[in-house]
Amino acid sequence: MAESRNHHYIPQGYLRGFARKRGKHYMVVVHDLGNKKAFETNTRNVCAQRDFMRFEAKDRKPDWLEEEFSKLESAAVEAIREVVKTGGFDGDDRNSILNLMALLAVRSPEQRENMRQCQERVARGVMDLVLAEKERWHSQLEQLKEATGQPPLVTYEEAKDFHERGEYTIEVPREQHIQTEIDLYNTLLELLGERDWTLYLVSGDEGELVTTNRPVVIAYTNPEEVPALFRHSPGFGLKNTEVYFPLAKHAALIGRWGGEYPAIVSPATQAFIGAFNNLMIQNSYGLVMSSARKVLYCDPLVRLQWDDKVIERFTAPPSAEEMAQFRAEHGIDDVPEAGPKV
Repeated sequence: MAESRNHHYIPQGYLRGFARKRGKHYMVVVHDLGNKKAFETNTRNVCAQRDFMRFEAKDRKPDWLEEEFSKLESAAVEAIREVVKTGGFDGDDRNSILNLMALLAVRSPEQRENMRQCQERVARGVMDLVLAEKERWHSQLEQLKEATGQPPLVTYEEAKDFHERGEYTIEVPREQHIQTEIDLYNTLLELLGERDWTLYLVSGDEGELVTTNRPVVIAYTNPEEVPALFRHSPGFGLKNTEVYFPLAKHAALIGRWGGEYPAIVSPATQAFIGAFNNLMIQNSYGLVMSSARKVLYCDPLVRLQWDDKVIERFTAPPSAEEMAQFRAEHGIDDVPEAGPKV
């Protein structure tokens, strides 16, 4: 069997829940906020990277981990279809979907780059300290020579000049990224399992749900009570939070802590769909997927829209006229910091 190289960090089977079938293909409309363009494409071409889960290990194929996670993803996709069909979120279906959510929450190119940048900042800070004094530099070299038996390859002056020019990057091995993701996945799965989940069903007659390249979103229930510095980085273990996940274009889950909301099935109104899609768009990594170009959503000024202007409304500031109308209608001076509550 040929080695798998095109690895989806958002599974194709999941994306098909937001697509329209055309012949043998499943097509989604991609709203690319970064490049400010919308296009239709096969789910095979979305949220995938070459060798994203490639893992070099002894006595293992490089794509063995991709194959193992594909089994988990396939089981979750089947569970999603069953939940959407029956309206029951429990048992093995619940476990499979929570496993998928935990995986999607920790695995993405953007998160890997964030981690790389963090490690780069640490490494550069260490080098600042090592190169602050010539004696400290030579002390470190002596320790290195004792450990490896190799003499230094550059002088202190050459190393300091190279570091201060900053013309280098720190790379993190893919295997290290994957190991970190697996560790986080196990922790997150436990936290997701402790929440109560409400299933919301969408008929489709009054709009559909979208998904993004960051489909598992966590948000504070009362962000105004959280200091501004921490408002945009809630943790999955915090009590004042909710977790949002679009299962398919006709169903979504919201996870809350026990006692706050009952674990029920609830029909979704247009207002719910608009608010939910707003939350997904605002928290995406720049890619929004829908089954059609026209999307139902609340725009940044909390107005319910159903059109093909998602990119325009979420990448350009409101006009002066729109701002004036918003202030007049709501009797406030500032634009709301986030979209409406779901």
